Amino acid sequence: MGKAWVKRWSPRLEDGMGSLIPALEITPKASIERITWNLSPSKSHAIRWLALGAQSKQDVVLQGLQNAGQDIVSMRRCLGQMGVHITDIGPDGEALEISTNHDDQPAEGSVAWKIHGVGPHGLKPPISVLHAGNSGTALRILMALCARFEVPVMLDGDASLRSRNHDVMIGTLKQMGVKVSHGAGVEGLPLLVDGPWSPPASLELDISTSSQPMTAWHLAAPALPTEMKIHAVGQGVSLRHSGLTQALCERTGASSDLHDGQLKPWIPTLGDATVELPLDASMLSFACLAAKVSGAFLELNGLPEPEDALGNELLLNIAPSLGLVINRSSISLSGLPSPIEVNLQHANDLITPLAALLAIGAGGSIVGAEHAAFKETDRTHGTTALLAQFGLASTFEDGVLSVKGGQSIMQPESLVRTFGDHRMQMTALVLALGCKETVLVEGSDLHEVADPEAVQRWRDAGVSIEAILHQPW
Repeated sequence: MGKAWVKRWSPRLEDGMGSLIPALEITPKASIERITWNLSPSKSHAIRWLALGAQSKQDVVLQGLQNAGQDIVSMRRCLGQMGVHITDIGPDGEALEISTNHDDQPAEGSVAWKIHGVGPHGLKPPISVLHAGNSGTALRILMALCARFEVPVMLDGDASLRSRNHDVMIGTLKQMGVKVSHGAGVEGLPLLVDGPWSPPASLELDISTSSQPMTAWHLAAPALPTEMKIHAVGQGVSLRHSGLTQALCERTGASSDLHDGQLKPWIPTLGDATVELPLDASMLSFACLAAKVSGAFLELNGLPEPEDALGNELLLNIAPSLGLVINRSSISLSGLPSPIEVNLQHANDLITPLAALLAIGAGGSIVGAEHAAFKETDRTHGTTALLAQFGLASTFEDGVLSVKGGQSIMQPESLVRTFGDHRMQMTALVLALGCKETVLVEGSDLHEVADPEAVQRWRDAGVSIEAILHQPW
């Protein structure tokens, strides 16, 4: 009996029958004329503001969080474990109560969060594991924040985050005199951070694969016991994100010397303690893909200003080549697309939906996105694998993702694998709307990481989408 049970639930199909897989069952609708598309708040801005607000000595209100993704919620939850109280605010400015059964989530109807800052030295070591969910940004910031504590702190994440490489951040922790213990092999989490830190005069930091470690140390700097110089090594990527961190730090009183890598302790302070979070410009890529696949007119809830778009504003610049017209209130089809080369060195989150747009458009190439290999999954080769499941051909060679244009979306032969990556799943969700028959997409809730409304908006448009447990045998 015992041996049969083990075989039945083995995760490897060749050894047994496998486990049930959470999936979305999507039945396309023949025609959709109009879709309401609300962009979610920028998680890049929200997570950084949460870290700074927590280390202030005032109450900081973050507006625009009515459809916050789980990456933002993960950062909030972990700060709560470190003694930071956050009050949910309703649409009329009222404080909301959180159900005791859902105390790891914002209160229902919350549109703003009031962070009750504890000061640079007010964070407390958590008594349980800090779980960053799917957020690499939150994890690395938390790793830096926990370096100050005199007791060990355990950090963890979901399966996707466990599989990611954290060597650069771990290396900087060790330079800071912090002991780090973690698993061997493919999983780098859970991870034990055992401080306190003892900052060196100069810290060497590789910025060639991610800007997140730079962001992490900037946001931990308010509590530094002494000044520290960061010496950046390599060609920087996602510089708009590290630039955002520097701008927010300066806005809260940090020395302008941080642009030269010089970190000094400070007390984050805001003259106006209310922050309006911008919309997430990277989510616009899925709206663009939806317009092309469905042919529908999309009504938008707005666009972020170019300075808040973190490199993703390039979508506005290339829209004519994609056969689209984008303005603050809508996306519509316009004219014939044309081949294009796009550099994603500072906007690699766009790689998968943009590649799909090129495939069903006039084709082209994507360059400068090699560092997308270090995201939730390897989004370089992963993008080609995802598109292939819909019959869309592409290749990734020598750092260039080449996509032939004029292709048609084909019916997948089986469950569409999304590799535990929310942007892969959200791309597959939209491509499924271009099929004739029902499509199964792996990951029933991956979209909630960044866009909780991703499924419901299609249901509102008349598409049948059900969350199921897929039986792969």
